[in-house]
Amino acid sequence: MEEEKFSLSGTFQKTKEYLDSQLNLIRLKTVERSSRLIASLIVDGAKIILSLFILFFLCLALGFYLGEVLGSNSLGFLATAVIFLLILVLIRVFEPTLESRFMDLSIRRFSAKWTDELEEEENSVKQENVEDDETKQNS
Repeated sequence: MEEEKFSLSGTFQKTKEYLDSQLNLIRLKTVERSSRLIASLIVDGAKIILSLFILFFLCLALGFYLGEVLGSNSLGFLATAVIFLLILVLIRVFEPTLESRFMDLSIRRFSAKWTDELEEEENSVKQENVEDDETKQNS
């Protein structure tokens, strides 16, 4: 048998290939996670826009309803404006608390989207291990 000789240039070449592969892997994971976050932001933006349309039409309906109850459309829309003014004052009073809660919520949501892939891989590995254990016990 022929013995393989240690080759310094071969070691450097393999090291370079390994580092290139790791760099490409990091790039691909970053692109995947970034695209997941961007997609999530786009979907959330669409939800917000549609929710604003719904809120707008509900406000119009409330204004017209209160207008009928009060006998004047102007008074109905004025009453609707007063309701929104009260909501605005409440938001202003509780602004620091609301701000911190929304920051926590957004951080949790973004980190969940960022780490979704890792959890999916861990869950699939755990599921495979459980299935392997069950087959061993049944045998």
